[in-house]
Amino acid sequence: MAATSANQDYDMMQPGISRMSTGGLAREYEQLKVEYDTIMEKLNQTMNSIKTFWSPELKRERQMRRDEANRIAHLERMVQSGAGSGNDYGMGSNEALQLRMELRERDERIRQLTTALETGSGGMDGRVRELEDTIMRLQDLLTTKETQAIMASQDPSGRQAIENALRRIDEKQARIVELEEELMRQRIGRSNQPRDFTDKNLSGHEMSTLRMKMDRSEVELEERKRELLGCQKRMQTAEEAANEMRGHVGLLKDQLTNREQHNTLLQGDVDALRSKLDSKNKQLEAKDERITVLERELSGARGDVADKTELIRQTEMKSSQLIGRIDALETTVREKEQELDRAKIRLLSHPDVVKEREMTERIEQGERERIRLQEHVDQVRRAAEKEQLEQQKSYQNEMVQLKSNIENLQKELSDRDILLESQNEKIGDMNRDLGAAKKRLEEAMVDKGTDELRKDVEGARSEVEKLLKMVKALEKENLTLTAQCKASEKTVITVPKTGGQTNLHKRVEELEEALRESVSITAEREVHLSQQKHHLQQVSSQLNEARKEITDLRRTKQNLSESGDRDQIIRAIETERRQHLEQLFQLK
Repeated sequence: MAATSANQDYDMMQPGISRMSTGGLAREYEQLKVEYDTIMEKLNQTMNSIKTFWSPELKRERQMRRDEANRIAHLERMVQSGAGSGNDYGMGSNEALQLRMELRERDERIRQLTTALETGSGGMDGRVRELEDTIMRLQDLLTTKETQAIMASQDPSGRQAIENALRRIDEKQARIVELEEELMRQRIGRSNQPRDFTDKNLSGHEMSTLRMKMDRSEVELEERKRELLGCQKRMQTAEEAANEMRGHVGLLKDQLTNREQHNTLLQGDVDALRSKLDSKNKQLEAKDERITVLERELSGARGDVADKTELIRQTEMKSSQLIGRIDALETTVREKEQELDRAKIRLLSHPDVVKEREMTERIEQGERERIRLQEHVDQVRRAAEKEQLEQQKSYQNEMVQLKSNIENLQKELSDRDILLESQNEKIGDMNRDLGAAKKRLEEAMVDKGTDELRKDVEGARSEVEKLLKMVKALEKENLTLTAQCKASEKTVITVPKTGGQTNLHKRVEELEEALRESVSITAEREVHLSQQKHHLQQVSSQLNEARKEITDLRRTKQNLSESGDRDQIIRAIETERRQHLEQLFQLK
C-alpha cells in the first residue's frame, strides 16, 4: 500500500512539472516575440532616418551643383566678352563643357537616389548597393578631374600665346624707344651744329617731308601705345579669368574632398548598419533555433502529459477498487467495534475495573491539584519577578542617590579637613597666646593682692557672659574667627606690661572661650564625620544585602525553571501511564 501511494504521488507530480515546463516555454516564446517586434521597430526607425536625413542632403547637393553651373556659365560669358587668345578661349570652353557634363551626370544620379529614397522601392541591401555605386562613381570623377587639372597645368599652349603677346608688346615698345632716341639725337645734332648758309643740301620740301615722317611716326607711336594698353587690359582680364578659374578649381577640389569625407562617413554608417543587421540576423537565427528546440520540447512534454493522464486514469480505477475494499473493511471494523463495546460493558461490570476507575479519579484529582499548585507557583514566580524588578530599580535609584551623597560627603570631608587644619593652626596660635597670658597673669598676681584679683575675676566673668553671646553669633560666621584672633593677637602685643590688669584678664578669657568654641566645633565635626562613616557603612551593608537577595532570587528562578522541567517530565510520565492503561483496557 505504501509503495502504491508513493507511485501515485509521483504520477501526480509529473503533470505539474510538465505544466511548469510548458508555461516556461510559452513565456520564452512571448519574450522572443517582444524582442522581434523591438528589432523591427529599430529597423523601421533607421529606414525613416535614412529617408528624413539623406534626402535633404541630396537636395542640398543638387542646389550646389546648380550654383556651380550658373557660375561656369557666367565665367564663359566673361571669357566670350573678353578678347582673349584663341587657345585660352578654347581651353575655357572645353573645361566648361566638361564641368557641365559632370554636373549633369551627378544631377541624374542625385535624382535617381532621391526617387529611390522617396518611393522606398527596394530593400535595405539595394539602397546600400546604390549608395556604394554612387560613392565609387564620385571617386572616379574626382580622379578624372584631378588628372584634367594636372594636364591643364602642364599644357603650354595658353602660356605660349600669352608669352607671344607679351613679346610683341615688348618689341613694339623697344622700337618706339629706338625711334625716340634717334629723333632726340637728330635734334641735339642740329642744335649743336652752326648754321651753314652755304650748305644747300636740305630744302624746304625735304624739311616738310621730314616733318610729315615725324608726324606719322608720332601717330604710329600713339597707335602702338593704344595697342599696348589694349594688350595690357586683355592680359589683366586674362589673368583675372585665370585666377577665377584657379579659385573655382580649388573650390571644386575642396568640395570633392568634403564629398569624399561625406562618402566615407556614409560608408562607415552603411558598414555599421550592415554589422548591426548581421548581428540581428544572427540573433534571430539563434532565437529561431531556440524556438524550434522549445517546440520539440513542448511536443515531448505534451506526449508526457498524455502518458501521465493515462496513468492518472488507471490510478483512478485502482483507487475506486481500493475504495470498495475500504468500505468492506469499514463494515467489518464497525462489527468488531460493536463486539468491543459489548466486551467493554462486560469489563466495566467487573470489580477490578471499578477499583481502577476509582484510582483514575484519584489520579485526576491529584493532577488537578498539581495544576492548581503549578498555577500558584507561576503566580508566585511572576510576583517575585515583579518584586525583583522593582527592587532592582529601587536599588539602582538608591545606588545613584548614595553615590551622589558619597560624592557630596567626600567634598564636605575635604572642605572640613581644610577647615580643621586651619582651626588647628589657629588653636596652636591661641595656645601660644594663652601661655604668654598665663605668664603675664602670674607676674600680675605676684605684683597685686588677692582682693583685686577677685574683682578682676568677677568683671572677667561678666565679660565672659557677654563673650558667650558673641561666640554664638560667631558660630554662624566661622570666617570672622580668624580676623578676631588676629585682632586679639595684635591687642595682646600692643598692651603694655605696666597697663591695667583688667584688660589682660578680659583678653585672656576671650581667648580661652575662643579656644573652647573651636575645640567644641572640631569635636562636633568629628562626631558628624563618624556619623557619616557609620551611614556609609550601613549603605554598603544594605548594598551587599541587596546583592545577596538578587543572587538568591536568581537561584530561586533557576530552581523554578528546573522545577518546570520536572513538571514537564511528570506530565510525560503521566501521559505514558494513561497510554499504558488504555492498552490494558483494550487487551481486557
